[in-house]
Amino acid sequence: MSKTVKKGSGIDFDSPDEDDGAPAKADERPRTAIGAISVSLAMGRGVEEENRALKDKVELLEKREFVELLDPKRIRASKFANRHPSSFTVQAFESLREEIAHAGGNVQPIKVRPVTGDPDHDFEIVYGHRRHRACLELSLPVAATVTKLDDQQLFTEMDRENRDRESLSPWEQGRMYQRALDMGLFPSARKLAQTVGVTNSTVSTALLLASLPDEVVQAFPGPQSLQFRWAVDLSRAVEENREQIVSRALEIVERGDASRTPKAVLAQLLADEAPAQNGADLQRLKSGGKTVGTVTRDARGGLTIKVKHGVLERSSEAKLLKFVEGLFKP
Repeated sequence: MSKTVKKGSGIDFDSPDEDDGAPAKADERPRTAIGAISVSLAMGRGVEEENRALKDKVELLEKREFVELLDPKRIRASKFANRHPSSFTVQAFESLREEIAHAGGNVQPIKVRPVTGDPDHDFEIVYGHRRHRACLELSLPVAATVTKLDDQQLFTEMDRENRDRESLSPWEQGRMYQRALDMGLFPSARKLAQTVGVTNSTVSTALLLASLPDEVVQAFPGPQSLQFRWAVDLSRAVEENREQIVSRALEIVERGDASRTPKAVLAQLLADEAPAQNGADLQRLKSGGKTVGTVTRDARGGLTIKVKHGVLERSSEAKLLKFVEGLFKP
């Protein structure tokens, strides 16, 4: 229903009619000091929550890794890397390089960290040395994520990546662990194992392989063929008779048998039958993996049994003698 308003009646023509149903606007200003403080606190909480939300977004962006295309010539290898040169000549690397060439670049990014004070390089590899080498040889930019890391963080990520991809051999892994310990990155092998998330046994076994004489390592087709389960036996053999084991290794290398298998090399290095000495055949007596004595057969067929001093108690010596006597025919 319309309403007629007479001019000069004192009614505001810009205001809504009293009958149009619009609610009157309440005064939003606080009427007391306590009310003003409450409003101020509420506004402060709102600003604080907004700041916290913005901070969370910034932290999320900082943690997010973005892939960049970098010049591989400006990237250096990690100081903890211990890949053997043969890692870049085997068929697996050739296949990787062909794959990257076909794709026009590495689909799986490498990871690098920025470095300063090096006029020739801007970045250092965290992991992805083979992918970087392939791109370098192919003159292709390398896809990489850039992250700021300290030495211990770099080492930990490198080790985890290598183990996840199973691309680092036990010997190379041991060399990497040894270098980290030599550089004082970790106070002990136990702390290293705890930090990178592996067992103490894994670290100690890898270190055994890394400590083998170079001659022994070179006897194998490649250091990548050395396996964890051989570490204890090889290390113990070197400890007991280093000269003989090294001599056997040199003989294997001199023969130059390109078809030799890792297991064949291992068997030759750890052979129970030693070379003939003064016309005699020698067989070793072992206990717990250690040589405790020998049995020698001379040219006439006679046998000589020698047991190392202190290996047998007197009661055991008596039992041995009685057992041997019982073997003779009456």
